[in-house]
Amino acid sequence: MNILEYIKMVSGGALGVIAAFFIYFSLSCLIQFKDKWRYKILMQFGCSIISTVIIFIGDWVNMTYALLFFLAVVWISCLGSKLKKFTLGMIFSCTVFAFNALYDNCIAFLAHNYDMDSFYGNMYLVGRLFFSILLYMSLRFRKADRSFELSAPLWRLVLSLSLAPLGIMLSLILLRNADYPLPLLNQTLIADSVLFLVVMLSFAGLLRALTVLEKQQQLELENALVRQNKSYYEAMETQQFEIRRLRHDMTNHLQTLLILPSQQRDDYIREMLDAPALVQVFSWCADPTVNAVLTAKESLMRQNKISFWAKAAIAEPLPFEKSDICAIFANALDNAAEACLKLDESLRRVQLETKAGKGILAVNISNSCQSAPPTHRLPKTTKKDTQNHGLGLRSIQSIVKKHGGSMEIRQEEEMFHLFLYLPMDA
Repeated sequence: MNILEYIKMVSGGALGVIAAFFIYFSLSCLIQFKDKWRYKILMQFGCSIISTVIIFIGDWVNMTYALLFFLAVVWISCLGSKLKKFTLGMIFSCTVFAFNALYDNCIAFLAHNYDMDSFYGNMYLVGRLFFSILLYMSLRFRKADRSFELSAPLWRLVLSLSLAPLGIMLSLILLRNADYPLPLLNQTLIADSVLFLVVMLSFAGLLRALTVLEKQQQLELENALVRQNKSYYEAMETQQFEIRRLRHDMTNHLQTLLILPSQQRDDYIREMLDAPALVQVFSWCADPTVNAVLTAKESLMRQNKISFWAKAAIAEPLPFEKSDICAIFANALDNAAEACLKLDESLRRVQLETKAGKGILAVNISNSCQSAPPTHRLPKTTKKDTQNHGLGLRSIQSIVKKHGGSMEIRQEEEMFHLFLYLPMDA
């Protein structure tokens, strides 16, 4: 091997490594990798396999084994639900496979027919690098929150939408003969090229659609926060009106108490103490979002005859996005209320304690629930609308991981406990 061939081999290997890194970075725009280096190295190796695998028409071995290996690597090295890992792994790898098949067959045949084999060979890895950069830029332009999670029905819908382009690609690669019919060579090349492009763009479109779904989910959460804030301030106005009215009528109330018999006097006092102006709490802590959520959920608990106790030791506004704060407290309390509604009124109770200090926000929520064996797994929703529910604890878990925190759940017989902490940026 002379020096020129050695330089060519080294430069070609470098281009392949760079292309694999861009594939790795592209996938990192969609899903979170586990923190330990061994998982990241394994993921880089998996990305190098799918970016460099050669896919010829009629050869089912390369694509099949590369796909299975990549799905296994995603399963081991990534965070998220099983459906998320499988769906993203399938769509992402097939996007790359569609380009590889187009590049290794149609473009290779065109280069051969126009006596450009040498040019094609020299530019082979450059073409793969160009595709990997283009894929990364398209995903990086509108990057999704890597910890986003969709409901199981939505993941299944996205997966079902990928079946059509997947079927076309498998038909072109696995069910076709590698020898193009000479009389129809040009027409066949054009048709195959168009089909591979359609498949590649379909998969790429599904990847972009996932970022849109994530943005829509975030928008819905922000809208829910706006509605809760509106309800909070409306309730505050109502309370202020009730307080003014109570003060105005205080003389009449006191005169009435003087003339009432002892038993009726006690009932009258209890009725006054149950007035919304005296019962409802609006200032739990110094964070307005926590105040809004706790006020709304306290009203919900009271309406459903759930005993609710809360303590929020937060001396200043929290340094997190309002939508994240809302999602944590609202989802946790909604899940607690849902569990309590299956019990007799006398057994319904929810306790929340949260504290911010020394750079950490800690949240501890306990609620009564139906008796069950001890577990540390995320429970499933019991609501009929499973498309819009069942993501509560998963949503909390994703937010906690996004901020580098930790979450623990524990169910012991008739009590469910949720504990989480988030480091607060200085």
